[in-house]
Amino acid sequence: MDGEPIAGPRPVYEALVSGDRVIERIHVARGSLSEGLRRVLDEARTREIPVRRDTRAVLDRLSPSAAHQGVVAITGSRGYVSLESLVARAERSGPPALFVVLDEVQDPRNLGAVIRTAETAGASGVIVAARRSAPLSATVAKTSAGAIEHVPVARVGNVVNALKTLKKRGLWVVGLDPTAPEAWTGFDYTVPVALVLGGEHRGIRPVVGSECDVRVHLPVRVRVASLNVSVAAGVALYEVVRQRREAPAPGESSAFRRD
Repeated sequence: MDGEPIAGPRPVYEALVSGDRVIERIHVARGSLSEGLRRVLDEARTREIPVRRDTRAVLDRLSPSAAHQGVVAITGSRGYVSLESLVARAERSGPPALFVVLDEVQDPRNLGAVIRTAETAGASGVIVAARRSAPLSATVAKTSAGAIEHVPVARVGNVVNALKTLKKRGLWVVGLDPTAPEAWTGFDYTVPVALVLGGEHRGIRPVVGSECDVRVHLPVRVRVASLNVSVAAGVALYEVVRQRREAPAPGESSAFRRD
């Protein structure tokens, strides 16, 4: 196989319409006629991308790690963007920047789910650690339901240095930490924000937590140690959405500002 697979009607369709990837060909299971698949075939025909009809066994081999639902696209690997380009793009876009920083999230399904929620919440991008982090794989693309085609992802060698850079560019760094005294609703997210979430097993590393301006927690029952990272990201991101929709009129200043 000469490229990375994207599996499922919606992820394949989003890859087609985004135009960010070169799609070499599309494999479709014989007898598949779903509405989502028809949209894929129509778009592929418009873009003159070859379509092959194959058995489901062939599609299973092309995409062994993700449920394909009758369609697999063969494409080049999804590339990362640089941290500088990610920040510069957010600064040009107008609304206050909103980044999700993931400190060693290793499960590709969690990464895909976070990217999907980040896209729906209007986040400027996702930042991941280069080490001990899930790569942008077919499983991530599938779990993100196509959102990976619209959310830029930067991979950084040192999360602490990345947070320092974000703070120099005017962002407030807010870490989600179950031991923090402050509730997640107690911060003013109408300012440019980077939300930091830790990995599946140990949360935010202490060295990363020390670089956060503020640490907040989500309430959990005592019998449950913590929320899944993708669930926590969704709760926090939609608090940002809520606050920004209810933001004060222009001219009223926030208590949280960086000079």
